[in-house]
Amino acid sequence: MAKSRTPAEVKAAKAEAKVTRRAASKQRRAQLWQAFQMQRKEDKRLLPYMLGGFLAVLAVSVGVGLWTGGFSAYLMPVLGAVLGVLVAFIIFGRRAQKNVYRKAEGQTGAAAWALENLRGKWRVTPGVAANGHLDAVHRVIGRPGVIFVAEGSPAGVKTLLAQEKKRTARLIG
Repeated sequence: MAKSRTPAEVKAAKAEAKVTRRAASKQRRAQLWQAFQMQRKEDKRLLPYMLGGFLAVLAVSVGVGLWTGGFSAYLMPVLGAVLGVLVAFIIFGRRAQKNVYRKAEGQTGAAAWALENLRGKWRVTPGVAANGHLDAVHRVIGRPGVIFVAEGSPAGVKTLLAQEKKRTARLIG
């Protein structure tokens, strides 16, 4: 039988959980700020684009609020500010992601890294076949079936790809 806890223990556990949530939230905000600072140093257009997106959404919502009149004149600017912040965050996320992928391009293992970051129900097995020249074949299994992704020089990858296709065809049929 489960041990019942006293109200004081329950209260202490809730307080501890609250402290843990606040610390995790503070850490996420600090990490986001650090990522923003790094991206801002590398991408000089980031801040103008974010500000432009925010102001465009805010201007449209204020315009709609004034056009409709009544209570909407007070509500739409608030909604526009919230949506503007959302648009600014989306712009930041897209530009940061684009920058990260641009940096990874041409690096050894970049294909495996990109595959590992796929969204959805994909099972990725990086480096199922490789040679000494850093050519590699990665296997991705999903709804469409088995997909092979190769990285390296085209001449070296062809043989690795053919071998892995043959080996997998025996198993899958």
